[in-house]
Amino acid sequence: MLIIGSISIFYKSKQKIINFEETAQAETELNEVVPIEQRYPYVIEPRATFSESLRKLDISPRDIHDIVVAAKPIKDLGRLHPGIRFQILHAPNEIGNLVSIRIKLSPQEVLLVQKELNTWVAEKITKQIQTKVATFRGLVKSSLWESALEAGMNPTIIAELAEIFAWQVDFSREVQVGDRWRLSVEEEFVKGESIGWGSILSAEYINGANTYTAILFRKEKEDMGYFAPDGTSLKRVFLKSPIQYGRISSRFSKRRFHPVLKVARPHNGVDYAAPTGTPIRAVGDGMIAFVGRSGGGGNVITVRHNSTYTTSYKHLSRFAKGLRKGSSVQQGQTIGYVGATGLASGPHLHFEFFVNGRYVDPLSQKFPTAEPIPPDKLVNFLEMKDKFFAYLPDWI
Repeated sequence: MLIIGSISIFYKSKQKIINFEETAQAETELNEVVPIEQRYPYVIEPRATFSESLRKLDISPRDIHDIVVAAKPIKDLGRLHPGIRFQILHAPNEIGNLVSIRIKLSPQEVLLVQKELNTWVAEKITKQIQTKVATFRGLVKSSLWESALEAGMNPTIIAELAEIFAWQVDFSREVQVGDRWRLSVEEEFVKGESIGWGSILSAEYINGANTYTAILFRKEKEDMGYFAPDGTSLKRVFLKSPIQYGRISSRFSKRRFHPVLKVARPHNGVDYAAPTGTPIRAVGDGMIAFVGRSGGGGNVITVRHNSTYTTSYKHLSRFAKGLRKGSSVQQGQTIGYVGATGLASGPHLHFEFFVNGRYVDPLSQKFPTAEPIPPDKLVNFLEMKDKFFAYLPDWI
């Protein structure tokens, strides 16, 4: 008899090595009715190591050493963090004879370390992920975030929705009460246990009089991006906003009263008020032309996108790690964080946009689209569009 916590499983042969494959079917049945605390009854306690946890279970120092060495090529057991659950298995009717340990690294991965002919060997078992399609819909009554909570949806998915439509809607200033949205998204399971969310497959957002539709194009299991129903890309050369969520506190103006200097002067950019530390993203692909301290701008990053377009980000609290002059950045990449350095009365981002070296109003610019679905893939996309669009729930 093999003891797993308070669960008993019977085996015909006392001499047979117990391995994952032989217990998999039994475990699958148990998973449906037995909580994880019984399947993996032991846990690494706060401020304890895995080795200390084994010593408390009267595992010999020699076995602990051999187990750690066997697992080393796959996982450093000395780096397991508190909260990790595990199971110890003894030979039938020989409680002192440890034959295997199973460590639940994640819902998908289990590390099995077992004794074979007096030698400990380790193997990582990756469980198959099952995917189901979930659907949600919402109505904006106060904010987009609140609409996700009211719909019973993980709010991180609404952030992904905002990313998908970031080229059509500036979610920092264009969200209106009465806006509606609906989407279909993959939910991932391992043996019936939800482990997280996959890709949004289809989505629609109604913003005032405009309706925007997004369909995922997937080629050979790789997500290629989101497109309108006719195959044109939703992506633009530039994002509409360098901050995903933020309030415009001051617009582009040829003459504005400066809150610090107390004089009227041009305001050659757009200010986004946001808490200190809010991530700032590059609005387009490019190269860092300047990163550092610059007078009243405080901490500044300037990105040269091509021979025509340049953007500048000022008053940052700090820069993203690894950025230096000449570094390449990609659209949507976090390059810094909101702050109040330089001549700033409070935390905000001052965002400037240049066309051929001249200041322009970022909010008034219109940009070309990115590449559409290639003609030779359009039939495949249209088939995928019909399938994914059909997943969408009815409107509220």
